[in-house]
Amino acid sequence: MLKSVVNIIRFLPFYVKLYMDYKRVLKYTRQLFKEVKPKFQNWDVLIDAENQRRMRGYILIQTLWTAGFCLLRGERIKNNELKAIVNISALAPLYDDFFDKVEMPSQKIHALVNTPFDYKPDSDIEMLFLEFSQRIHKNVQDIPFYLENAKNVFTAQYESKKLVSKNLLDRDFVKEIAFNKGGATVVCMCNMLNKKLSNEEHKLMLQLGGVAQYLDDIFDLREDYLEGRQTLANPIQNTKVLKRCFLDEIRKFKRGLEISAYTKPNQIAFYIPVSYVLGATLLCTKRYELLEDKTNGVFKIDQYSRDDMVLDMDRWSNRIKAFKLSLTL
Repeated sequence: MLKSVVNIIRFLPFYVKLYMDYKRVLKYTRQLFKEVKPKFQNWDVLIDAENQRRMRGYILIQTLWTAGFCLLRGERIKNNELKAIVNISALAPLYDDFFDKVEMPSQKIHALVNTPFDYKPDSDIEMLFLEFSQRIHKNVQDIPFYLENAKNVFTAQYESKKLVSKNLLDRDFVKEIAFNKGGATVVCMCNMLNKKLSNEEHKLMLQLGGVAQYLDDIFDLREDYLEGRQTLANPIQNTKVLKRCFLDEIRKFKRGLEISAYTKPNQIAFYIPVSYVLGATLLCTKRYELLEDKTNGVFKIDQYSRDDMVLDMDRWSNRIKAFKLSLTL
């Protein structure tokens, strides 16, 4: 407990900067949805409660670590960068659904991403996607480079469709596809910033992408199970093994960060928001461990309800627990 208090005091300046950026994110997010929601009278039908939760989660997580990445570089996230990241985070659940739940032709997806001002939408969901996509184009400085990276995300996302299978897939195959998807996504978001990634940063962000995909797969375990999608977390045989594999990838990322050319204070400034997100994921694995204990040490996902498995990170009690776990990483 004393060590945690000392760390909080020691890193207080970084927490203050991140909190100020967090307030900026909240302010712009409120403004964004104030502009967008009135255009859709069927908003709650168009974006159900689950996707609204995913939107909030993506915005919080992805702006947190991106703001931290700017601190790694000794900078603060610029207004145009923040707006671009918030908008790509908001459209992320819609983009995922284009691959996983809606049969949308590849040409349409490319057009929605590449030419949002020229595209003629056929549905409300496409109109909503365009609202976010157009704002990305207005705030990213190097659009051709963004689209080059977005194409890599599309390819990785398309490859991930192979993970929907009734037959048990090789775990190395699953990991390769998952890490490619996570890595392409994180690299794309970093390259939406005004300054492009260096070779060293690119390598580091690929590993962070793998860690981020673990995070996503752990939180989405129940949904992926119901949809027959094999991931880094599904099928799960033992929660302790899942947790150990996740921690191994965190350690690889942390080693890469420690040997980077950035100053130690800047490394810490970056790792603080990342560790909070990872702490939330560890809290989720703890929830799974408790469920496993209730079924005699075997994880029986078909016996757990949605309420059993979903970790509500909107609750301050869970945020505090996640923060405490982050201090152990």
